[in-house]
Amino acid sequence: MKMRKDKDTLQFLGTGLGLVLLGIIILWIVPDVVGRTWTFPYVIGGLFILAGTMLIIMSLHTATKTREDLIQDERSVRITEKAGYHAFWILIGTMALVQGIDMFWRLNLNYKSVSPDIFMVGMFSFIILRWYYNRRDDIM
Repeated sequence: MKMRKDKDTLQFLGTGLGLVLLGIIILWIVPDVVGRTWTFPYVIGGLFILAGTMLIIMSLHTATKTREDLIQDERSVRITEKAGYHAFWILIGTMALVQGIDMFWRLNLNYKSVSPDIFMVGMFSFIILRWYYNRRDDIM
């Protein structure tokens, strides 16, 4: 298996290794300074180690591919643009619908409680629309 060793790949890998090292330092030094009963350093150190490990895995996965494999063709770029445009309008429509329901039925919805659901609607609509436009263009 041949791996690329260009500047971008090595910089990404170095960032991941740095995050893992920072997480280990936080787990090793900070609890002795602030006390072992405080769980914040354990959470932050664990998150740094997790994020660094994910960056290392992603950089190794990317390094095994050629640079030409990572470039999208015009068709996939157009499909992503079209799906993003329509997902944005679905998101705006969902927000308008929630606002209308809140105004007419006086449900006293709090946007802090509704916004994660609206965000998930936008994400799922983008994924579904991208899949749909990809399939539709293959058939026609």
